[in-house]
Amino acid sequence: MVYNPNTLKLNVPSKIVEYKYFIEHCCDFILDLENFGNDFNRVAKFKLVIMELLTNAIKHSETESFLEINIMDRSVIVKKIDSGRKFNCKNIETNQDLQIPIKDFTTEFIINARLGNNYELPILIKGENHIEFLEPENLNHDSFFNIPENFGLLIIKQCSDNFSYYYDNKKNVNVFEVIFNL
Repeated sequence: MVYNPNTLKLNVPSKIVEYKYFIEHCCDFILDLENFGNDFNRVAKFKLVIMELLTNAIKHSETESFLEINIMDRSVIVKKIDSGRKFNCKNIETNQDLQIPIKDFTTEFIINARLGNNYELPILIKGENHIEFLEPENLNHDSFFNIPENFGLLIIKQCSDNFSYYYDNKKNVNVFEVIFNL
């Protein structure tokens, strides 16, 4: 763990026995922020995002991950970084797999993406290695007890101001980036 006044970096092993340590350190790091750390709802959303990013690290990365929290002038930026498999999904309209990097990218566009077996989420394709998760117009799930795989992506989107993914070609890492405006 590395501390400096505006950045917290945590090494997340591929097998976590207990989330509590990571969640407490992340929450302690932002508690003194004006208009953030003293707002119960914002801290609860922040905590939920950290939990979902940790779950993502355990279930999907299959490798060591890192959580990085940066306090900027007008935002808190949380990144989950790993060298696991690149993000992929299926374009519902074309029934084609969307692989990063996106071939022949020329301009931004939105697709409805299938994530897992029964879950859809609109995403904005921002570049050949960059997507932004969007909020669906309607949520339609049969049962609260039948939560689909990858539903955590929607939870993160709904708890934050911006949620995106990009693949860093220079470092060969996946980066899930969550922004909370201050």
